[in-house]
Amino acid sequence: VIVTMVMMVQITANALMRTLFREPLPYTLEITQYWYMPVVAFLGFMAAQRRGQHIAADLIFQALPRGTKRAVLAALYLLAAVALAGMAYYGWHEAIKAWEIRKHAGISPLPAWPLYFLPSLAFGVMTVQFVAAAIGFIRHGVGLSIEEAELQSVDLEDGVPHTPQHEER
Repeated sequence: VIVTMVMMVQITANALMRTLFREPLPYTLEITQYWYMPVVAFLGFMAAQRRGQHIAADLIFQALPRGTKRAVLAALYLLAAVALAGMAYYGWHEAIKAWEIRKHAGISPLPAWPLYFLPSLAFGVMTVQFVAAAIGFIRHGVGLSIEEAELQSVDLEDGVPHTPQHEER
């Protein structure tokens, strides 16, 4: 949210400076494209997974028996974890290449190589998140829908399963 707000302020300031004074802020496009947007996107992916807010289409899933739901979700989450681990691995090699040549944002002197490490970090974190979710589905079972399964957690104080919908806000 903070990065999005800073990006909006910079873009607005750039538009005002360009319109009113015919002098835009330098490298606003490059900063937005190479710095703000990757941070917003990749941190957003991790936050959405942490909150169980990724889109789920559970039409077929609803028809499965309860025990099968647990196995299907665990298998799919482990498959997703393998794919994410592969993307993290590939992203790491691309980041090393960008670092070695000190890649810049377009033709500007603004460095872009540091952000090449962000996909690897994000996909690595999401790999761990998906493995943890798969383990949770295996250990604790699932509710009536994918969303309930993703939101289900165990209260460490009393050991009673609950979902965030039942918590006080």
